[in-house]
Amino acid sequence: MAIEALRAEGCSVTCAVSATDADRARSGTDADIVVTDQAGDVESVLFALGRAGLSPNGFDLVTSGQEYSLVAAAAIGAIGGARALPVEVAIALRDKFVQKERVRAAGVATARCEAFDDPAGVEQAALQVGGFPVVVKPLAGAGARNTARLSSPGAARAWAASAAVGPWLVEEFVPGAELHLDGVVRDGRIRLLGASRYLRNVIDVHSGALVGSVSVGAAEQPELYARAHALVERVLAALGHADGVFHIEVFEQPDGSLVFGECGGRVGGGRIDEVTRRAFGGDLHRHWAAATLGAPAPGTAETTGGSFGWAFLTAPAGLVRSVPSPDELRTRPGVVDATVKLAPGELSKPAVKSFDRAGDVVVTGADSAEVAARLTACAEWFASSVAIAADGESTA
Repeated sequence: MAIEALRAEGCSVTCAVSATDADRARSGTDADIVVTDQAGDVESVLFALGRAGLSPNGFDLVTSGQEYSLVAAAAIGAIGGARALPVEVAIALRDKFVQKERVRAAGVATARCEAFDDPAGVEQAALQVGGFPVVVKPLAGAGARNTARLSSPGAARAWAASAAVGPWLVEEFVPGAELHLDGVVRDGRIRLLGASRYLRNVIDVHSGALVGSVSVGAAEQPELYARAHALVERVLAALGHADGVFHIEVFEQPDGSLVFGECGGRVGGGRIDEVTRRAFGGDLHRHWAAATLGAPAPGTAETTGGSFGWAFLTAPAGLVRSVPSPDELRTRPGVVDATVKLAPGELSKPAVKSFDRAGDVVVTGADSAEVAARLTACAEWFASSVAIAADGESTA
């Protein structure tokens, strides 16, 4: 989507991708493709450009719409003297320790945190943030990958026994329902803001929770939007993110106050882009491209009313014999868009990251309660409709 958005602005695009993504990139876009060991590594990308006879000095803009290559794009842009996200801003948008330190210094409520290198140090780090329960995660992770809630010293020791050498981040556990705030900032002013509630907190994916969210309208909960707007302004100012899109996760407390979780300088994952377009009238990919280029912000489209939501679909583990099609999914109540990634003959595996899925759906309804119910029902129907081959059975 990032390439298409830049092409729509009239840009000629060269894209550095990993070898596993190269074929898909070549067939799915008209960008020039260079293959790198790791798109998030500055050295690997520079090597790939060199093999293609290209120099970082030859580009007007260096950018990334992906979480893991945000800092690399900023650094290569700085090396080549191209327009790019400032390196210090990119770091603040990626390093969770730096991010929380800056946000806390700006007076925004957020979890206490400590960085540590040796997994055996997790107990001591937990004590420094107030004791158990805590959440442990990579300093620059995404999608709840390698993220765990540790409820006791025993759980911490069990985690440390299998964890890789860090660095790691440990945070005090913040209760409350998780929301995400998505939108656009230009010249330091919020131009678009939409709030959505996750069906379950993202970390619960490790216990089989359905990953998805439902939009909340500003007219439906004006006090939530007043708090969200104030928090987003302070967070983005603290991180120096004045032009672009944002995806911020917060935890809503019983009194309605919001505790900051994390902030990304990118379009949110899942089908957040589609729900934002339908529910709030903003095309985040177009806004991202315009902000990256310094072009005027695109307008906001009228919305149809009602509530929208999305969810990732999962399937039982095993060798897939048959799976519902997107057209079959679109016959389910409220489904307005659907994709299926799983195919007969493939192996279905349990979800370990928030973005693991067999497919996804976008659903609409009269209000958020109806959308949540429809998402849950659709996900249950899909999972029960996937046929898994018996041991030794062929799917041919």
